Amino acid sequence: MRSLLRRTLLLLLFVAGLAPAAALAAPALWRVSDGDSSVWLFGSIHILDKDRDWRTEGFDAALAAAEHVYFEIVLDMDAYATITRLSILYGTNRDGRQLSDYLTTAQQDRLQSFLDEHGLLREQVEPLRPWMAELTLMSASLTSGGLGRQAGVELVLLDEISVDRRRELETSETQFRMFAGVPEAVQVESLMRTIESADDPNQALGTLAELWHAGNVEALGEVMNAAFGSVDTPIYKRMLGDRNRRWTTQIAQMLADNDNAMIIVGAGHLAGPVGVPTLLREAGFKVERMDRSVAPATAAGRPNRRR
Repeated sequence: MRSLLRRTLLLLLFVAGLAPAAALAAPALWRVSDGDSSVWLFGSIHILDKDRDWRTEGFDAALAAAEHVYFEIVLDMDAYATITRLSILYGTNRDGRQLSDYLTTAQQDRLQSFLDEHGLLREQVEPLRPWMAELTLMSASLTSGGLGRQAGVELVLLDEISVDRRRELETSETQFRMFAGVPEAVQVESLMRTIESADDPNQALGTLAELWHAGNVEALGEVMNAAFGSVDTPIYKRMLGDRNRRWTTQIAQMLADNDNAMIIVGAGHLAGPVGVPTLLREAGFKVERMDRSVAPATAAGRPNRRR
């Protein structure tokens, strides 16, 4: 079971045209500014195929100029140790229940079909709560699909960013409480939705990666709606809306403090009617898409800084 838990760790950071990305496509990059300072927003994807070339001159210039780089959480070695502990604490049943106890007979049969299709044993997931079982099944889908061969944006960048520049918007404990605090009925509903959509090409991570790489924020928002329902559903509000509003408040404070920062969070957080760019625009900040033009060699009018 511990090996399965480790395989799900990268999925704990939530991600959020179906044609292949065009040669000049680039993931979405925003600049948000007030009267005298700017921050940059970049939507990441947490699992990447190893051959994808996603970095642009504009992104690299903004990253180099940023005084601080904010992630959802900083996935350093200490974080992995914490996440492993929290996975067991919040993701497994400690009251004697099994995953099957949450499911109807029909749901158990569908789960078993999925496990058989992906070479998993029932006893590997039975100790898990529904939300952790869902992440485990997502991990299995990625592995069987040949994806997940390289860590996502955050881990690719981590070695480039000195410890004194790293910041996080949340803690691992906050994220685990968020997952574990979803009502059990909603956890089961989400688990079954993941099982049912496993063969849907529109929900595959490969498709999400193409939309992300093409900077197709509108289509990403539609995928998020398909996965969670409307913005008013409890799981959408808990996983995206409420967190985006907290981050918007934090970003507004960064601007007030003239903190020349780059914010790197899952691309799903930057899409849709309650995406961070929309919320910041509604709060009165200037929000510009920058990925379709070449960014200047400096950000926020400040000299470029070494990484």
